[in-house]
Parts: sequence; C-alpha cells; structure tokens
Amino acid sequence: MTSEHDLASQTIKQALIEEHGFRETDETFDGNPILASGESVQMVTSSRDLIYSNHLEQELEAEVFVFCSRHRSKSGKPSLLVHSTGNLGEEAAFGGSPQSLSVSVASLVSVALITLYEERNENSLSDFDVSLEVTHHGPTDLDTPMLFVELGSDEAYWIHEAGARIVAQAAMKCAEATIAEESAIGFGGTHYASKFNKLVLSGEYRIGHMAPKYALDEITEQVVDQMIQRSAERVTAAVVDWKGTNAKQRDRFMPLLEQSDIEIIREG
Repeated sequence: MTSEHDLASQTIKQALIEEHGFRETDETFDGNPILASGESVQMVTSSRDLIYSNHLEQELEAEVFVFCSRHRSKSGKPSLLVHSTGNLGEEAAFGGSPQSLSVSVASLVSVALITLYEERNENSLSDFDVSLEVTHHGPTDLDTPMLFVELGSDEAYWIHEAGARIVAQAAMKCAEATIAEESAIGFGGTHYASKFNKLVLSGEYRIGHMAPKYALDEITEQVVDQMIQRSAERVTAAVVDWKGTNAKQRDRFMPLLEQSDIEIIREG
C-alpha cells in the first residue's frame, strides 16, 4: 500500500518499481493503476493518507496489507521503522477508532525489522535508527492483517533514495514470508521499543501489538483482549518490560493477562 499524499510513500513506490519489477495491470484503485510483481504481490496507491485508509476492504481482498509510509518526528532523526496499528486509548487523532486495534502480524513485523537492520548495516547507513514502534495510529477497522514499514523522519529523508530502497526490500521480504503459527504481545517501555527490539532481532520472540508505559495507566480489559485476539497468529505469551512499567500499572494489566491463560514473561 502506498499513498499519493505521502512523499516517502512515493519514493518507496519508485524503488519498488525500479528494483522489484512492478508493472501496471488493467485494474485500478482510487483512480490509480494497480501494479503487480509476479502472481501474488500487488502494489496499490490510495488517494487518501494511509492512516485513514479504512476503505481498502471495500474493493481489495488480500492476505496482508503492507503499508509503505512516512514517519514524522520532531527530532528529524533518519529512521527505518516498523509497527502494528491501533489506538490503545481514547484518543484517535491519527486515524482509526478509539480503543480499537487492527489485526497484527507479528511474524512479518519481525521479518521487516530484521531486514531493515541488516540492510541498514550492509548499505553503511549508520546514521539511520532502526526500531520497532509500539502500536499506534490508524487504520484500525480492517480485518485484514497489516503492518506499517516507515521511512523517517522529515522531508529531507522522505526522498532519501537509499532509505527508500531499504524499506522497499523489507516490504518485499514481508510479501514473500510465511505467517507463523504463534506470537507474543508486549507491555511497557518506550515508544521506540528498545527492549523489544533486542528480543525480536535475536529471534527470541515475534511480537505483535505492544502497549508502552505511557498507555498503561488507562489501558482497559477490552484493549488487552484485542491485543490477544486481533492477531494473525495465535498469541501464546505476553512479554513484560518489568523495569519499563510501575507497580500500579502492573496491578492494572497483570490480572487481565493472568485470566487470559497465556504465558507471562518478565524481562528485566
């Protein structure tokens, strides 16, 4: 998925066309030609910003949506990022519905993160951060599993061709990968999930939805249940960044995990 309103998305789209053999088909979406690479991968361009693309399933049927998107941050730090989507709290300022999560696909999030990390190193782009982000923003109301792979973090890097090629490579690796049978969810830590980065890069866990420390004071039973149920894989474990949570927060969400009958892993 790309967007005509997203500069980074268009830079990534060009990299996909040049390096991965996408060609126009006779089909269109939102007035834009649908491109194909082989028999199983299509590239679709939306006329909307990607975070507001809740209309995709009205016309498209897919196993997974891989969104190629910009990332914006105040720091402007060059970044290569991947995450699941959803609104953990009552605010839904950036698409989707409040307290509503999309269907995560942790195995492909892991594939994307590892690819971004390896490609960053192989291309000597040491100034780029590579990271998971926790669950945030829309769309939330689709039932097709999805993930965002992003190029950031300001206009100068949204047109960075080498960075775009890396995101394109990660997206294609996701398109070629097999969805696993089991995954985990994560609790605690910061928005750029440093604890979970290490666990995923080591191959120890595949982690889908993640709720950071800043979301845990108000997290509800409904949202925790969605973290478990809204997953392409069967969620068998919850990984808790123990030092990245406080006792009051653990008193709130740990009983919800204990009653869900999944393994609880205390990291740190």
